[in-house]
Order: sequence, then C-alpha cells, then structure tokens
Amino acid sequence: MSNEIELKFEINDNDIANLKCFLEQWADSDEAEFSAISSVKRRATKLNLTNTYYDTSDYYLRNNHCGLRVRGCEENHQKKFEITLKRDSKSVAGLHERIEFNVNLPNSELDLTLLPHAALPDNCNIAQLQQDLLPLFSTDFKRQTWLISFASSEIEVALDQGEIKSNQKVKIIQEVELELKQGNKQDLLNFALELSRFHLHLFSQSKAARGYLLLKNSPLKSCQFDIKMHQNLTQLLNFWQQNEEYALETNNLNFYQQTLNQISNVLTDKNLSLEPEFTQWQEALLSFNSIKKFAFSELNTRLKLALIANLTLN
Repeated sequence: MSNEIELKFEINDNDIANLKCFLEQWADSDEAEFSAISSVKRRATKLNLTNTYYDTSDYYLRNNHCGLRVRGCEENHQKKFEITLKRDSKSVAGLHERIEFNVNLPNSELDLTLLPHAALPDNCNIAQLQQDLLPLFSTDFKRQTWLISFASSEIEVALDQGEIKSNQKVKIIQEVELELKQGNKQDLLNFALELSRFHLHLFSQSKAARGYLLLKNSPLKSCQFDIKMHQNLTQLLNFWQQNEEYALETNNLNFYQQTLNQISNVLTDKNLSLEPEFTQWQEALLSFNSIKKFAFSELNTRLKLALIANLTLN
C-alpha cells in the first residue's frame, strides 16, 4: 500500500518537444551527480502500457470510491502484469491524493484474492465481487518517465500519450503527471512552477473518470457558483477547475469569462498573498479571447499552483 500524491496536467502538441528536452537535460545532470552513490537510473524510460478497468454492472466499486485495473507493461520485449486498486481519492484542482495497492500478476487474468483485504470496501464479499466484475473500458498509451531530484524530494515526471476506449468511442490521452516519490508537497508544487513555462494545464479528471464518462456517454457538467466559496478555497478551486474543463470541452467563451470574473472577485475579497501572480492574471483577463490559450497559459497555471500551495501547506 502507498499514498499516491501527484499533479496532473494536459499539454499541447507543440510544447512536448521542449518539455522533453528540459527534462532530459535535468535528468542528465542528476545522473552525473548521483551515479557514484546510487544505482537508480534517472534517464528517461519508455513503456507501452495497456490497462483494463473493471467494475460491476451497477458500479459497486465506483460507488465505494474505488478504481480497479489490470495493467500490462511492455519493457525490453517482456510483458509484465499488475493489478491496481486505488481508493479514497482526494482532489483539489489537479492535485490528486489517494491510497494505492499494487500486486504483480502472473498473467492478465484478474484475481482479487491477491489484494490485501483492506484494499476493498468494508464488508465486501470478495468471491461474489470477483464473479460480478466486468471489463468496462481500456486505456492504451505510451509512457515516458524521468526521475527528477528537486530540493529535498524525488519526483517522477511521466508523459502519457495514447487513448481511452469504451463502447467504440475514443478519448485522447496527452498528459503530464508529476508524482511525489519521496519528499514533500512544497517541492512538488515548486517543481510544477518550473514546468509551467511549457503551458501545462492542471487537470482534475483521472483516466478512470474519463473512462466512466465515455462508458456512460455522459457529458462534462458545469458547476454553479456558491456564495460559500468566499470562505472555502477548496470549493473555489474545484469550481474553477470544473468550469474551465467544461469551457474547454464546449468552447463557451462567455461562460468561461463569467467564471473567471467570479473567481477574480472572490480572490480580491479574500486578500491572499498572491502577488505578483494575481495582479498579472487579472490584467490578462481584460484582453483574452481564446479559452485554450488562457487556460494553458503560464499565468493561469502559476496562480492555481499558488492557491493550492496556500491551501495545502498552511
């Protein structure tokens, strides 16, 4: 069992090459510094990952805040399999925290009995659940990873490119994940600030969440503004993230402008220590005319990261 802490981002096609170059240079520097004292390779690794997600017909696992998959990993022409169960997820904008259980499998066959009993919902009938589970959707993507030393922490950066498939429908995966392997959240957030120059857009939807949306043919939903957001920064950040992703999906500029103005008003009233990011962000609000350009902008990402840091580290 491990406690997974990661930041998830979307990335544009034309920023990928520059990001990869930056990470390779950083990893090369780390490799030269640490090769004498550590056998851990910090250079990029490339993997082909196939994942099948399981649940019952009435979404028993989903309703109990669990996600279950079997992953096949191809590396050096060898195939390995693993069962993973994630549960009790907490998300603030693109910062995700959850408990994760991983167990190696001899083949691609799902076997719940290999998981610790504590991984599954309380009072779960494991034998019955094993019978009721169905493969619901799959993901197929290439992953490139870099192990980065930053301040007092180690962070794994993963670039994922591929597809989510369900009911003959496809959704593209093109994202960057920063996972804290050891260290602290402050370093994770500060390294994300380093990468914000590559126009990364914080993203709240896991691959599993997007798979369920495809499976049920459900559109993204917007979020209504609530006066309580003046006192609740978590609620405000999630409102911002959900409505930004909705605006990107629907290309609704007026809706997006209204959302950002509501956020600006709340943050002005809260009088948080967010300079200079907040002032620059407010100035940019006056003239933007592209949802994607603003949502993926360095200014937008840096302000969100500052707010997440304010919330999680204070």
